[in-house]
Amino acid sequence: MRNILIATHSTFASGIQGSLNLLIGERSEITVIDAYVDDTDYTEKIDDFFEKYNDQDEYIVFTDLYGGSVNQKMVNYKNKYDFHLITGFNLPILLEIILAGETLNSSMVEELVEKCRQELSLVHIDMTEDDEDDFI
Repeated sequence: MRNILIATHSTFASGIQGSLNLLIGERSEITVIDAYVDDTDYTEKIDDFFEKYNDQDEYIVFTDLYGGSVNQKMVNYKNKYDFHLITGFNLPILLEIILAGETLNSSMVEELVEKCRQELSLVHIDMTEDDEDDFI
């Protein structure tokens, strides 16, 4: 079984879960942590995620910022548990990982990350004044 944790500052995790629910439906294997929305220590929620850790299962954790406190806290769990930690994630990588049919090893995850990096693009549109009416 693939277990997924999305942990971010504020409510980004819940927001991205809403997008996932719209696109692929609710998934019981996805857990979200909205850190720093109140004074609650979110470490307990991380502990709850790993509480039933089974080395036969697959665990993938997504965080929002590489240098951020949420990611740094997750790094500490890497000493105790075997899981893929992806930071600076986007919606395409979440979809690729969630919908992957096979167990993912590190090189497969790296390939998916590289593929999804290409989804980050600056869109240039060169329009003439006549074209502007088409977008109103």
